[in-house]
Amino acid sequence: ATPRPVRARLRHLPDGTVLLVGTDLSEQQRVLHRYRLASIWGVALSSLLAALLGVAYVRGVAYRVRTLAQTCERIIGGDLGSRLELDGSRDEFDQLATAVNRMLDRIEQQTTMLRTTFDSTAHDLRAPLYRLRMRLEEALIREDLPEQPRETMHSALEDLERVQRTLATLLQIAQAEAGGSAGTTTRIDLAELVDELVELYAPEARDRGIEMRAECAPHAWVQGHRQLLAQLVTNLLENALKYVPDGGHVAVSVTAAAPGHVSLTIADDGPGIPAADRARVLRPFQRLERDQGESGSGLGLSLVAAVARLHRASLSLEDNAPGLRVTCTFDGSA
Repeated sequence: ATPRPVRARLRHLPDGTVLLVGTDLSEQQRVLHRYRLASIWGVALSSLLAALLGVAYVRGVAYRVRTLAQTCERIIGGDLGSRLELDGSRDEFDQLATAVNRMLDRIEQQTTMLRTTFDSTAHDLRAPLYRLRMRLEEALIREDLPEQPRETMHSALEDLERVQRTLATLLQIAQAEAGGSAGTTTRIDLAELVDELVELYAPEARDRGIEMRAECAPHAWVQGHRQLLAQLVTNLLENALKYVPDGGHVAVSVTAAAPGHVSLTIADDGPGIPAADRARVLRPFQRLERDQGESGSGLGLSLVAAVARLHRASLSLEDNAPGLRVTCTFDGSA
């Protein structure tokens, strides 16, 4: 027979009889065994369910955060009409998205108002400035004009040209900051564009004895606005030629690490920019103390920074020892 677990107790009665009392423990042990298995399975299934719910929750939160981040990137890139997505759950994310969307509506309204006002003012100023310049030029060609008024009018004409250049640069900055108002982007060979512009400025460099050389990797493709990218390169070249002394050097290079990942570098051996001022000169109308007596509006590098932001490119100003090295890196996400 199969042994069975029992619990027994002996008791001696007064008449000398021995009493044996016992109980079978088999059923109790079976119940305990089943309870132990049920507890183990219950804990395991509960842990698995909690893990699955945790993974689903984390993935849901990660998806919402990723969606919000992508929308914010589009807005930073200039798509001011984008709004954060609501899923109708009225949770904390929906509350945050609602508040941010209201803020974006207000910002877009103010931006549109400022842009319209600025554009209207700029276009209204163009015509009278052009007519004033034409009158000055017509007066200067008169042979009977006395010398003193002629010199005064020449000075006025130079000031007028600076005003027109400043106005044109402000319009270009506004166009770049508008994020796409320059038209649809196209695939551009930055190396070819840089070669063309370097060739354009080569005669001026030769006249001053400046050695300007360009090393451009073939087929450095980027996605962007050709006119604004040309303005970016032009401003950097003009800045270099402006500050490099006669007989100096300007090195231009374009490298392509991967499709869309292109770096433009313009280095010179001029006076450079102190490290403490490099962030400041990227803002409009910011000039170094050494430039206060020279012509210029302090908008050249701010336009470069605006175009770089539009194309989601990183812009860095570094010491070239001596001189300045400006690097603009396109990561292919423009």
